[in-house]
Amino acid sequence: MKFGVIGAGTFGSRHIQAFDRHPDVELVGVLDLNRELAESAVANFASGPVPVFTDIDEFLAIDGLEAVSVATPDHLHTAPAVAAAKAGKHLLIEKPLATSVEDAKAIVDAASEGGGILMVDFHNRVNPPFVDAYQAVRDGRVGQVKYVYARLSNTVTIASMIKWASSSSSLWFLASHMVDVAQWIVGERIVKVTARALTGTLEARGINTPDLFVIMAEFESGALAVFEHAWILPAGNPTNTDLKFEVLGSDGAVYIDTTHNRTVEIHTADSLDYPAVLVPPYGPRLTGFVLDAIAQFVDAAHGRGEVLATGEEGLQVTAVLRAILDSIESGEPVNVEAV
Repeated sequence: MKFGVIGAGTFGSRHIQAFDRHPDVELVGVLDLNRELAESAVANFASGPVPVFTDIDEFLAIDGLEAVSVATPDHLHTAPAVAAAKAGKHLLIEKPLATSVEDAKAIVDAASEGGGILMVDFHNRVNPPFVDAYQAVRDGRVGQVKYVYARLSNTVTIASMIKWASSSSSLWFLASHMVDVAQWIVGERIVKVTARALTGTLEARGINTPDLFVIMAEFESGALAVFEHAWILPAGNPTNTDLKFEVLGSDGAVYIDTTHNRTVEIHTADSLDYPAVLVPPYGPRLTGFVLDAIAQFVDAAHGRGEVLATGEEGLQVTAVLRAILDSIESGEPVNVEAV
């Protein structure tokens, strides 16, 4: 099948890499408004020449194009996704699906009308520690889930590196992952949130977005969750990401620490590094859960399985994140809009 990629930045490059390596995919085009960025991504992540486009109509008119990844910045998914969906393409969209409920619904509706499949790339659903947690809950080994704790934060280096950080936040960039994986593991929707955010540190660096978010959430059963998401961890941290996740049940618990598991430590005269063993890739084949999630989209497009996360599930996450922002603005608990 012929696949294309819209957006040639950090995650778009991952999609280019995954499609280029996959034996069931012919990568036939990369679209980005920045032609130089697209050409650089193709040169660095594809094994051979791939046509580059800056006009979406020309891109969608590629002969035989059947499936498209949308890996544009968080707040710019809607227009290219709706256009590709209406053109009948199978659609993989980086998380979050969209940054408003209205936009998320527009994408879901366009995909339904266009007839292609729609998958949201919540790749932590194939991240081995979270798969273990999911299975432990499904097998009843922790009993009834009572509480979830999730912390996913980045160093200030990440926020400084992302050129569009002022148009996003650690809520959209990071909390979208944990809100999805928490609902997936527990098997319930989040229905109410209370949240706070702090600002100042990033604003002093010219990045107009909150430093951190702290959220308390309630599931349908009454189980509780706390989420922490910051973009201001010290730049000197041995890793750019701090990820902790816990599930406490009536009969057991699951504890995940993918940041400091210390499978590998590299010490030098002036530094300490914990390599990200779960996200290599080290060789020419698809390796690591990030690329594996993209491969699952390929399987679904070929009719060999289900999508990792549906458009409706992506819409639900967007509804939770919007409720969090409403709670921050009002200072009150907010019920999550039913979608």
